[in-house]
Amino acid sequence: MKRILKLLNLRDESGAVLVMVAIAMVALLGFTALTIDGGRLFSEKSQLQNALDAAVLAGAQGLKTSTTEAKAIAIDVATKNGFPITETDLTVTSDSIRATKLVNVPLTFARVLGKNDADVSATSKAVIALLRSASGIAPIAVEEDEIPDGKELTCFNPGDQQGNCGFLAIDGSGAKTLKEAITNGSTYTVGTEVETEPGEMWGPVSSAINDLIKADKDKTQCQSADTADSTCERVIYVVVTDTFEDASGRDVINVVGFAAYWIEGFSGKTLIGEFLERFEPGQIGGVDTGTIYGVKLVE
Repeated sequence: MKRILKLLNLRDESGAVLVMVAIAMVALLGFTALTIDGGRLFSEKSQLQNALDAAVLAGAQGLKTSTTEAKAIAIDVATKNGFPITETDLTVTSDSIRATKLVNVPLTFARVLGKNDADVSATSKAVIALLRSASGIAPIAVEEDEIPDGKELTCFNPGDQQGNCGFLAIDGSGAKTLKEAITNGSTYTVGTEVETEPGEMWGPVSSAINDLIKADKDKTQCQSADTADSTCERVIYVVVTDTFEDASGRDVINVVGFAAYWIEGFSGKTLIGEFLERFEPGQIGGVDTGTIYGVKLVE
């Protein structure tokens, strides 16, 4: 009788412990899979996004050459960052480049739950446009009609003798301040008005320009406009204005853009050189003229 009662004893829970342990193990493995495999997916997604961001930012600069060049640069950069892409992953226009990539990531602990892998994807888009605000700009302005083929910047007081280039006033006035600003640059914004600096002041100004040229004497790449790069001091950035017409003495002119100019040297009171296309940090958009561009991620 006792044996029968023992068999019917519903309070005997010795087998339930094993069930609870099994359930706990499954939950533990689930949390482990979520933590480790989830972290892996997040890391892969982050690396993929960074690779695509770098690819389109670099590729966008190639748009000034051709869409083919832009694609080649983007593909090269993405591959170097560990995520090869092809032309089918790219969408390119005259002023933008977009990359989309999906990668399959094998999982580890999630396999216990029947999940062997997972897909992660990323998209990045960069646009290119002329700068509308920038720093490091020399206080020299050139008329937009001279962009991009002008060779000579003949800087006279616009009110006395018509030229295609004029000095700009910065904080304070006078040649010394102007010389320092040519060397260090100032900040300008398209759509604003700036004051002209009357007087030729070619002594201090030519001194500043000569200092920039001397700084590049041992830089082979800086001796030609075709090879000059961002390390060259003799590549200066200037303000582009619509016109100097009717400007006289300390007057105001409009800022309509910015241009990069490689200085070959002097001829009398004339700077000889060439306008170049350049990419620099700054606010982009809303500009119709110039040679200095910025690149921005928009997606």
